Amino acid sequence: MNNNVHDSTINVLGDFPNVGQVTKKFTLTKDDFDTITHSDLYGKKCILFSFLSVDMPICAESVREFNRLAYRMKDVEVICISVDTPFTLNRFCQREGLDYITAASCFSSSEFSLDFGIKIDNPMLSGFTARAVFCLNEHGLITHSQIVEDINQLPDYESVVSALRTSND
Repeated sequence: MNNNVHDSTINVLGDFPNVGQVTKKFTLTKDDFDTITHSDLYGKKCILFSFLSVDMPICAESVREFNRLAYRMKDVEVICISVDTPFTLNRFCQREGLDYITAASCFSSSEFSLDFGIKIDNPMLSGFTARAVFCLNEHGLITHSQIVEDINQLPDYESVVSALRTSND
């Protein structure tokens, strides 16, 4: 799979999961240094949003928008994931007043980014995760998956909301 940056193609490593697959096992570090795992999400609808860094304006805006979505969709757990340190994520969420999302880091292991097919393979951005959105139902099945193909574009929020509403039917 590929990502685009300023008209250049960037390869993304790993196996990007498709709709209908069960989410892979993962452990992430929350901004309070507690952990969150795939099994913590069973029984809940969930959005997993991976992004490069809160220091990128477009990523920061996406995290803010997912916080607004989480506020409106109280029955959905929203996890925003990057390689930023938990310190950085905590500082950003505190400063921005982001109380409705869970900020989590995959900084201590590249397994998450490889297992979800979002590990950027480029010397300039090595180790970062591509921006991608996965919606999970209460059983851990992926009901929506989207990689944001251009690093300068926002995710398709309408598709995310639609996938979550459809999983109600």
